[in-house]
Amino acid sequence: MQSKTKKQFSLSFLMRIFLGLLVILSIGICARSIMRYNELNREAERLEAALEELGELRAELIEDLGSAEELKRILADYQAYNELIDAGTATSEALEEYQAQLDRIREILNSSKNKDYIVKIAKDELNLYFADEEIIYNDIN
Repeated sequence: MQSKTKKQFSLSFLMRIFLGLLVILSIGICARSIMRYNELNREAERLEAALEELGELRAELIEDLGSAEELKRILADYQAYNELIDAGTATSEALEEYQAQLDRIREILNSSKNKDYIVKIAKDELNLYFADEEIIYNDIN
C-alpha cells in the first residue's frame, strides 16, 4: 500500500508543479496585458488632448478666417485671379511678339532693296500682278 500512496504523492507533486507553473504563467500574461492596457490608455489620453487642441485651433481659424465653404470660395477666387494674371501675361507676351513681327515685316516692306524681291514673290507664289500689267494665259501645257 505504501507504494500506491507514494505513487499518488508523486503524481500530486507533479500536478502541483504544473499548476504552480500555470499560475505563474497566467500572472505573467495578466501583468503584461495590464501594462499594455495602461500604455494604450496613456496613448489614448495623449491623442484626445491633441485632438482637443486641434479642435481649439480649428475654432480659432474659423473665427479668424470664416467657415470652410468661405475658405474654399476664397481659394477658388485666388486661383482664378492667378489664372487670369498668367493668361494676361501670356497674352501681353504674345502681343509683344506679334508687334515685333509686324515691325520686322514693315521694315522689310519699306526697304527699297527688297521691293523687287517682294514683287517677284507676289507674282510667282501668290499670283498677284500690278493693275497695269497684261496677263496672258497659255493652255498648251
